Amino acid sequence: MTDEEFPKDVLPFEEEIKKYIDKYVLEEDKEAHVSTSSFYRHYKDKYDVMNNNYKRIIDQYMHSSQNHNYEDVFINLFNMSKELHYLKNAFDYTGINSLGDFIYQYSYNTVIEMRKIKNIQFEDKDFLLLDVFCGGASIMYQHYILGKFDLSPQQAGKTLYQMFPDVFKISW
Repeated sequence: MTDEEFPKDVLPFEEEIKKYIDKYVLEEDKEAHVSTSSFYRHYKDKYDVMNNNYKRIIDQYMHSSQNHNYEDVFINLFNMSKELHYLKNAFDYTGINSLGDFIYQYSYNTVIEMRKIKNIQFEDKDFLLLDVFCGGASIMYQHYILGKFDLSPQQAGKTLYQMFPDVFKISW
């Protein structure tokens, strides 16, 4: 997606996250009679709220009946990125607790957890390979969202899956 194709009504990230917090978080807390300060005791900062929302969405995709393997998940993540317009601005922040770092860490931990569930043993070289793959994949995803690749979600997902090491594919 080029900058010209990106919707013009997209708010800067700071405004998007404030809008999200106001609409989905504070409204629910008001109904539960929870103060804003109590809410923020559960989150490090506004980026933590964003990351938790992204995690909730990814978890829904991971556990969806339409996903039968990592390839399906990758394709759906690229499809999802087309719907979540705030992601483009979210990558502007690169500090601690950034979305890019969160995506890397969450991807890494997901494969580790799947490996434990399936009782698959990894060697040190496998952990190194996973580290490199998740780091590269999170950068690729960021570049895709920023419009640096002219690929459909299906093409991007299939390409990422082809690069996914076989040793991790069995952990699904």
